[in-house]
Amino acid sequence: MSTATTGPGAGHGHFAWADLMSPDTADACDFYGSLLDWVPTSLPDHPASNYTLFTLDGARVAGLVPMSPQMQEQGVPSRWVSYILVDDVDAVAGRVEGLGGRVHLPPMDVVDSGRMALIEDPSGGSVALWQANRHRGADRLHDRGCMTWNELLTRDPGAACDFFAALLGWSYRTIETPQGSYELAMLDGERVGGIMAMPAQVPGEVPPHWDVYFAVDDVDEVAGRARALGGAVPMPPMTIPVGRLALVADRAGATFTIYRASEGS
Repeated sequence: MSTATTGPGAGHGHFAWADLMSPDTADACDFYGSLLDWVPTSLPDHPASNYTLFTLDGARVAGLVPMSPQMQEQGVPSRWVSYILVDDVDAVAGRVEGLGGRVHLPPMDVVDSGRMALIEDPSGGSVALWQANRHRGADRLHDRGCMTWNELLTRDPGAACDFFAALLGWSYRTIETPQGSYELAMLDGERVGGIMAMPAQVPGEVPPHWDVYFAVDDVDEVAGRARALGGAVPMPPMTIPVGRLALVADRAGATFTIYRASEGS
């Protein structure tokens, strides 16, 4: 799942970035620094207020946004947000509602980094659209500690597939797995992401969401370290046809997947 063309060379319709929304940025910096060797750099002039950039060996790999007191009072959960590159965020966001989706945050400039919007597909999954200016996306992907895949878990994969096909031009290749059908999103012959039905064992209160995968050298070791750091592993390490993975939750409850691709995947 890790051969999609993303990062600085990616184009319209490809994933390129991920932000963590957290109620405790200091704790998040400590957790991810210890788990994935990320180094935080605060950007006080960012419109999100005290935005933090995570780097790894000097390369930008992810971001951190503090949750407002209002969001915390409303019980908004800490979570990762995936970003999809688009050529014209205003034009794309303008088509969302006509296709059955919602625009949660209309297009806005993020200083001189780019322009973004936050949307929701008809099945309920939220994702950000990103029109790049100075900030194209992650400097590195697929390497250890870097984003390597993005996957929507939803209770209506058909509606989500139709939406993104119309919005971004994605097509799909269906893969049958023991857990059910997996829709591999394709664009110009390249894999860009995945869409699958929410597993039956997932509690009903868990909303549809885009899961972010980060590459690691040893899934079992990193999962054990996450537990030792006070995080949780809601889905313990397991082997799948294309590699090995585990679902991890940080100390604030935000979930993400750690993943090591098998040879040739």
